[in-house]
Amino acid sequence: MDLSFLKWPIIILVIGSLGFLISSPGIEYMYGKATAGAVGADPAADKANEATLSRLAGLELATFRYKRASEIYDTALKRFPNGKNSWNNWYELARCFEKLEQFDKAVDILVMLRDENADKQDERVASPTQLDARIQKLVEVHELPARPW
Repeated sequence: MDLSFLKWPIIILVIGSLGFLISSPGIEYMYGKATAGAVGADPAADKANEATLSRLAGLELATFRYKRASEIYDTALKRFPNGKNSWNNWYELARCFEKLEQFDKAVDILVMLRDENADKQDERVASPTQLDARIQKLVEVHELPARPW
């Protein structure tokens, strides 16, 4: 049986589905699914939901929707404070705050990551030396008040 006539409808359906998933309604749909269940009821679902929230926030960050990305990272950190992606979520949340020009919040997170040696927990987080340089640059460029670090 020749099913080659289905090739283009299937390709169009796949592309349309992917387009929906990266659109705002698609992200909100996935966000709703990832936050629907109670945390702790199913460890496998928790792991998948934390990964989903991290990916959604990363997609929002990559598409310049910094406010929504920060909200999703915040949700992921509140729901899964010790999740596999929590250190990287903190790090990316600091990037969101930098883009939103909330430099004091970004510095606070970067200091926390540096002090906790987060790079030892998650290799995606910058080293303490790099974090120090970033902190100093933010403080100097944006003339933030001096704080004891």
